[in-house]
Amino acid sequence: MRIISPVDNLKETHLLLQAGADELYGGYIPIEWEHYSLAASLNQRTFSSAQIASEEELSEIISLVHAHQGRFALTLNAPFYTDEQLPLLIEYVDRMVTLGVDSLILADPGLLRLLKKRHAPLEFHASTLAHLTNSGAVRFMAEQGMQRVVLPRHLSVADMAAIIQQVPDVLCDAFLLVGKCPNSEGLCTFHHSSPEKIWPCEIPYNIAPLSSGASPRLQQAMQRQASWSETNRRHGCGLCAIPLLKEAGVHGLKLVGRGAPAAQKVRNIALTKEFLALAESVTDFTEYKRLAVAAHQERFGAVCHQNICYYPEFFDGEVV
Repeated sequence: MRIISPVDNLKETHLLLQAGADELYGGYIPIEWEHYSLAASLNQRTFSSAQIASEEELSEIISLVHAHQGRFALTLNAPFYTDEQLPLLIEYVDRMVTLGVDSLILADPGLLRLLKKRHAPLEFHASTLAHLTNSGAVRFMAEQGMQRVVLPRHLSVADMAAIIQQVPDVLCDAFLLVGKCPNSEGLCTFHHSSPEKIWPCEIPYNIAPLSSGASPRLQQAMQRQASWSETNRRHGCGLCAIPLLKEAGVHGLKLVGRGAPAAQKVRNIALTKEFLALAESVTDFTEYKRLAVAAHQERFGAVCHQNICYYPEFFDGEVV
């Protein structure tokens, strides 16, 4: 499986590639877009540290990635864009293609159809914002020209395996390490714009039923939501599932962290590389999981928890 890491600047690019990243992805907002009247963000990041600073720096990053036989994907993954924005988007993508981007990560099917006609050689990835939760949805996007999909965070390994089996001509990537979210990203309308970088899903709040009573299902949801105040979504993991993700046919492991410090990105890549190698040699899943749980605690200084496990079906050590 390929290791896919975020990148935010040229300085960290060599470190990420040296640590073992096979592919890098990142965002760049041109000056003209910053002053444009926006109805949606360009690439789902609202703080400057999560953006590559200039077109020149982006060009150098792409050249360095290619020198290491890697690939670079540009994020363009807002769930929709307005008709007014499309001319600027097309001009922007045309320039990015001349810089040598290998692929685009996007969510808007209309934009996918438009760009596929204009830049057919590019590899098009469906972002998790596209919310492709089943084989029918993946197949629909493939018919529009998408060759690869980032599967949503809340899918189980069994769900992923079923999609991969039913749509074998589409490459599927799965999330691993940091950034686990309590919400379904493709359906979430929270805006991540706080200067303190404390997002709405991290703010504790209470759910109160409108009627006098709460059904068992609502009570369970209320308890689950309240439990997120006891965990840190930035401790998201999933190392324990690597052997099963590989068996399911997952193509790449996508690490989260645009805007995070370079040292954290490097640690996540190294840890992923270590456990990919371990998955080749350890035949006892229980032993592998024990090592993964220990590695999680060493990496984050906190015990594992089902909230922050990307694949909580394995949290108790049993496949369910």
